[in-house]
Amino acid sequence: MALNQIRTAAAMAAATPDSRNRYADFLRAVAISAVVLGHWLMAAVWVDDSGFHADNILESVAAAQWLTWSLQVMPIFFLVGGFSNAVGWSRRNGAYGAWLRNRLHRLVMPTVPLIVLWSLLGLVAPQFGLDPRLARLGSQVALVPLWFLAVYVLMVAATPLTMAIWIRYRGRAVLALAAAAVGTDLARSLMTAPVGFINYLFVWGSVYLLGHAWQDGAFGGARRGRQLAAVAGAALVAMTVGGPYHISMVGVPGVEFGNTAPPSAALLALGFTQIGLALSIEAPMRRFLRLPAPWTATILVNSSIMTLYVWHMTAMALTIGLLLLVQPALLAVVPGGASWWFSRPLWVGLLAAATLPFIALFRRFETGSRAKEAGPASSLIAAVAATAAVCVSSGSVASKGLTTAHPVWAGAAIVPLLAVGVWLASSRRAAHHRELIGR
Repeated sequence: MALNQIRTAAAMAAATPDSRNRYADFLRAVAISAVVLGHWLMAAVWVDDSGFHADNILESVAAAQWLTWSLQVMPIFFLVGGFSNAVGWSRRNGAYGAWLRNRLHRLVMPTVPLIVLWSLLGLVAPQFGLDPRLARLGSQVALVPLWFLAVYVLMVAATPLTMAIWIRYRGRAVLALAAAAVGTDLARSLMTAPVGFINYLFVWGSVYLLGHAWQDGAFGGARRGRQLAAVAGAALVAMTVGGPYHISMVGVPGVEFGNTAPPSAALLALGFTQIGLALSIEAPMRRFLRLPAPWTATILVNSSIMTLYVWHMTAMALTIGLLLLVQPALLAVVPGGASWWFSRPLWVGLLAAATLPFIALFRRFETGSRAKEAGPASSLIAAVAATAAVCVSSGSVASKGLTTAHPVWAGAAIVPLLAVGVWLASSRRAAHHRELIGR
């Protein structure tokens, strides 16, 4: 199966037109890979005489928080999303509803078996004597990546609006959203109300607009990239080292005013810095990606990118559970010491090996089909309903997990997500090359 996938990717690589911006696909693959690596490195689990312990390395080793400046790369993913959805919208062949359903299909489908698995584990595990607290922890760890789906689906659904905003206001819209993010942070520091959650739109929306600018040819190139990186990087240092924002760009337990949930202006500054650096090397990277090997590898990763993203934490949670059952001594290294850091390559390799079967088994949900044809009216209604259901259910699951401790709430989250997934999966048409690698 793996050999067939490599051959397919190689054939697709050979057929890729020269006009395609391969660097956008490469950045998407790198961004998700960095997110996966970061999640695996943050897990600080060990066993001693007092039992099993689960911690966050960012909490126990403060110096590790600097790593988040390179591993928190979700801004790059939203940048590429803005780029690729702008391309898709400009080349659409049909009404908005049909276009949106096809975009949602590949995002939503990989989550369906994930939700089914953790729903079953939540019901069955206590019957085998597993501590309900461990089941809850496992589901929370496995499903927390779905926060991204709730936000990104909104961005995708709003693409016609964001494109119109970019065309009319250009860079002023990006600056306005950035300023709004700063203002929201100020209000958040002064109020107890959850006003900060508006920044999910301001922060990620401004990065998404930069993706439109990149696709439009209005932003890019080494000089502008270096300028953006220099200005944003200086702002980031001022806001964190010399200002009130926390160093970590990933949530740390116990930190009241973090940078991710909701996202802060400091995270936006980090995102602008990363984007500037990435675009400053676009020209040589596009030449590099004309070589068959790196471009084939990029296609291979992108063909299963959502499957990798939604399943990598499940692979880790189940691996930890299996080690606790059969060989807990392998988890005896206390996090933070030299031995623990030296063992991280083995840890990452183990989790990568544990993730591959999930990708092989469930990637078909991502690449197997597209949303079926429908009339403009019914397609629009279904697309809007799908967007609402995905945002509500994935956001709820990401924040609470799935356990029998919340049967009513859990059922309310599972049903719409599964319904949307099954509905979107009801196609008999094969995926096209452009859909397969995310464009």
